Amino acid sequence: MLQLFIYSLIFISSIIFINMI
Repeated sequence: MLQLFIYSLIFISSIIFINMI
């Protein structure tokens, strides 16, 4: 369950990072 939270956090942060560029 913790891995799912970490993967979703990385996924969201990567989307935000791509949108910033």
